[in-house]
This record gives sequence, C-alpha cells and structure tokens, in this order.
Amino acid sequence: MTSNLGISAGSLHALSKILSNAGIQRIMLDENFRSSGNQIKRLLKKSGVSLDQKCTLGEMIEYAHAHLLKNYRHEYLYKAALLNDYILKNHSLVDSILLNEFRVGQSKADAVLVNGTNKVFEIKTELDNPGRLASQINDYYKAFSEVFLIVHHTHYEKYLSLIDEGVGLMLFNDNSIEIARPAVPDNSNLDTITMMKALRKNEFLVVVKALSGELPNVKPILLFKSCLEILRQFAPDEVQAEFLSVIKGRINLFVSDVVTSAKLPESLKLSLYYSNINRNEYISLVKRLDYQF
Repeated sequence: MTSNLGISAGSLHALSKILSNAGIQRIMLDENFRSSGNQIKRLLKKSGVSLDQKCTLGEMIEYAHAHLLKNYRHEYLYKAALLNDYILKNHSLVDSILLNEFRVGQSKADAVLVNGTNKVFEIKTELDNPGRLASQINDYYKAFSEVFLIVHHTHYEKYLSLIDEGVGLMLFNDNSIEIARPAVPDNSNLDTITMMKALRKNEFLVVVKALSGELPNVKPILLFKSCLEILRQFAPDEVQAEFLSVIKGRINLFVSDVVTSAKLPESLKLSLYYSNINRNEYISLVKRLDYQF
C-alpha cells in the first residue's frame, strides 16, 4: 500500500462510516459484502491511497484502518484500541463484559467495563468538543464507580483542566492506550433509579428478586414503581452489586472466545465482539475476509 498527499476530506468521512461498528457489522453479516469491499477500495483511492496489488477484504479493512489512524481518528478507532490494547491485555472476556453506548441517565457512555470492578470510558476524539463532558461524568457516577476520559495524547493538557482529580485519564496514541492518571473509585453518587432505568425489564426484576427474595404482586403498570419502593430499602452500593451482576449475565462466551483467540484483523474485533455472531456466521465471515478485490 502506498499513499500520496491528495487526501479528500469527504472520502475520509465516508470511509470512517464504513469502518464504524454499524458499517463493519454490515460487512460481516450482510450478503452484499462485495459492495462494501468495492466501496472501501474506491474511497481509499479517492483519499490518497493506491493499493499495489489485489488484496483480500480483510487486508483492505486493515489498510483503511491504518489510513484513518493517520488522517481521520474517529471514535471507532479509539474504541478498537481500548479493546485491543487495554481490555484484552489486562482482562479476561470470560468474566468481563464491555458494553457499547450504554445509557446512563441523560447520557450514553461510550464504553463500560464490568468485571470485578466497574469502569466507564468517555471518549473525546480530536473531532469532538467538551461541551457536555461535566454532565456526562455526573451521570456516570450515578451507576458506576470509576470514570475514565480517553483523549488524544496531544489534548492531555486541554482536558486535564476540565475534569476533577478523581476522574481517570487515558491517552490514545498511535493505536495504543496509555493510562496517564488512574481513576479514584467513588460510590457517593450512586442512584438506584438511574441504575434500574439502565437495565432491561427482565434484568431489573432479577435485581429486585435477588435483594428482596420476591417480586411485588401488582398490575404491570405499577410494577416498576413498586420495585423501586422495594429497592429504596437497600443501600445504593448493595443495589449496584446486583446491578453489575446482572449486566455480567450478558457475557457471550462464544464471541468472547473468538475475539480472544481467533487470528482476525484487530480492526474487526470490536465490532465482532458487539455483534453476538453465531458459529455459522463466524465461519462465513472468515471466508468473506479472504475474498479478493
């Protein structure tokens, strides 16, 4: 692969849409993957990359990922580095789960790690602004104990002045993640209502039964309110323990094993992890990654 200076901003943006979680899942699971492959090839050329020879779909995805790392560092690249360079190196996916775009209060956490501890990761790329950062962090502490901000290493000083000392800071640099400052665990702002609203209906019922031993016998329209009245009898950190336990119940061991052990392009692993792909779909994916363009 070679590149030149004729980089099109529009082509970079379009390429970033394909190399996003939704875009890569379409490549992995849709029958029309050849169209996406041809589009990647065309956009690479438009954005200054010339492919020296025929290459596979997997190779083109890696070329596109590397090109975007140099020229258009969008959120998916930060998340992929978080998984590949931090999560997989420091945690086991057998007993850990990484959540994507997890709703907490009025905010959506870019990523949440739940295992023996619990961590929220808020990403601010070079393409973002810090406008809502304070309110986002406040929301995250209502359900989780540790909050990390991930920024490009050149923005370290800018964001250091915008966050409290207890918020951890991680730096994204050349496809790697470095902890510049650890987070200080803080459970003082945990909020039972926020935690329960973040769960699916069947999950918050599991929390209530685990803590109280039974579910309220009320009409469906009154169920959530009645459950909250029961949970108010328990300390927020007790509720959080069950909240985290039920989230860990979402772990997909097959996908975790594939992401950990399979020889796949690192740029694909994040989207594969979030796909809940089954064995047959995985076999099909391996074949299509070898398809030549």
